[in-house]
Amino acid sequence: MLEQIKTIQDLKKLTVRELPELCAEIRQMLISNVLESGGHLASNLGVVELTVALHYVFDERDRIVWDVGHQSYVHKILTSRGENFSSLRSKDGVSGFPDCEEDGRDSFNTGHAGTAISAALGLAKARDTLHDDYKVIAVVGDGSMTCGLTYEALNNVKDTNMLIVLNDNNMSIGKNVGSATLNMSKLRVGKYDRNKERLKRFLLKIPLLGKPTYKFLRWCKRRAKLGYPRNSYFDNFDLKYVGIIDGNEVKDLVYYLTRIKNNVTKPTVLQIVTKKGKGYEPAEADPETYHSVNRKGAEVGALESSVVVGDTLCKIASEREDVVAICAAMAKATGLAAFQNQFPDRFYDVGIAEEHAVTFAAGLAKGGARPFVAIYSSFLQRSYDQILHDVALQNLPVTFLIDRAGFVGEDGKTHQGLFDLSYLSQIPNLKIWTPSTYSELSQMIQSSLHENCPVAIRYPKRLSSDKRDFVGRWNVLSPCDNPRLTLLAVGANQTNTALRIAEAVPSVEVVEVTTVKPLDANYLNSIKTNTQIVTLEENVLQGGFGQSVAEYIAKNNSGVPVINLGVNDTFVKHATVEEQLIANGLDFDSLLKTVTEILSNC
Repeated sequence: MLEQIKTIQDLKKLTVRELPELCAEIRQMLISNVLESGGHLASNLGVVELTVALHYVFDERDRIVWDVGHQSYVHKILTSRGENFSSLRSKDGVSGFPDCEEDGRDSFNTGHAGTAISAALGLAKARDTLHDDYKVIAVVGDGSMTCGLTYEALNNVKDTNMLIVLNDNNMSIGKNVGSATLNMSKLRVGKYDRNKERLKRFLLKIPLLGKPTYKFLRWCKRRAKLGYPRNSYFDNFDLKYVGIIDGNEVKDLVYYLTRIKNNVTKPTVLQIVTKKGKGYEPAEADPETYHSVNRKGAEVGALESSVVVGDTLCKIASEREDVVAICAAMAKATGLAAFQNQFPDRFYDVGIAEEHAVTFAAGLAKGGARPFVAIYSSFLQRSYDQILHDVALQNLPVTFLIDRAGFVGEDGKTHQGLFDLSYLSQIPNLKIWTPSTYSELSQMIQSSLHENCPVAIRYPKRLSSDKRDFVGRWNVLSPCDNPRLTLLAVGANQTNTALRIAEAVPSVEVVEVTTVKPLDANYLNSIKTNTQIVTLEENVLQGGFGQSVAEYIAKNNSGVPVINLGVNDTFVKHATVEEQLIANGLDFDSLLKTVTEILSNC
């Protein structure tokens, strides 16, 4: 059946009775493709029926905004990208997140949680201002109800004709936390499904009367839910509420969505319950692990930075009772699961609320604790003002553990860690350390306890296993008596590549940059005027490490030419990390060519 669905109009030709079969085929397509390509599996398996129902009921010109966006795969399959779906997350293939450049039916680019209601409200207000008449739907869930931005948006939606579908699966990446998610509903997926199935089985066993009784009760339930059941949580925002609906029953969803579309003229919340990972037993049993899976053939089982972070924090926490750890809904991903298990009273998962995480850490530090905040680079962007205003301004000893720095590969534009050096370097009092080995990462975490200021430790998913010590200054890894060119390399990828270049090209000195801020002034002052400096960083060039070096050299050692290599003023699309390095001229072959040309022009 799925092969016949080339357009949304093809979908609408099906009868409601045929939709469950289509959903089953889509679910199998997801499982087979995502296990091959990698990507967000469990979240998409949970919204198959919802996505089919939305496109079946609403028109193509209507706008659907997917919060976070990692649950938009079914939407892509149904909007003419199914034939190319095997290219998911690969270079020049289908993006793993909504991308308006890829297809105009992706109504808004999303990749971070909590943005959908604000964006959908903006679309709805634009529609009303321009006297248009399309419908606007925001699909939220997977932790977006723990975001402060969501509540800021809810505070503004009054009197706006729009639909908010709350996909309640009690999960973000891991289990949802906090009072907000508990207050939305006391019903959860497992309990709801079990009770409904028990009643259905009981009634259908009754001869003659069982089946009509079941159908009658189902009709009564539907009518009641389309009334105005109270939900104090949403009543406070003056929103019409419909729920709770089984979000994995496509026929029910079509029923409710059709009536909401045709009859509702005010902001409405449709609360559904779904099973994250539904239809794939391993994902149902462990939705956190299967939230995102590696592409087939990817390196697995290798040591990762998050493991070193967790082990090191557990070690120092066992020695110091003032050490606490904070994450934003990603304990396992950032390496804090071990800390959570060993020191539950000193571990805080604040949900997807990075701004709160940082200011909360500032309060902990002000009270005498030593907080470690573990957040991915791209998500830490959301808390810039809190880092500057709440932590750095008061010079508080908060350590930021910034995972997934640099190129991150297949997640693409919304998740690249290519801006942190720039936005952190301009903040007073803040030190920035950049390990390229696991041993340095561990030592930096321990050394941060001896600093009386905020420290940001920035690292990618994997580092080098070489044994090197962090001594608070740059490491000269391939010294030359009279180098013609000095490579100042930030991070594991660039340091390792620079060492390979030094082996291939004479008179090249490689310096591992372990402290981006402050710069190693002693080393920079020692560089002779017959040497050229080339800086290497997986960060945008604007405001990055290279520009800091160029500015310093211009003021203090002006006879030395400086060339900065990094990422130009652009957003880097999804591809493998190796392909992203090549595209930005930071791979071995490209850098070797660049270095050779520089030396030939000296």
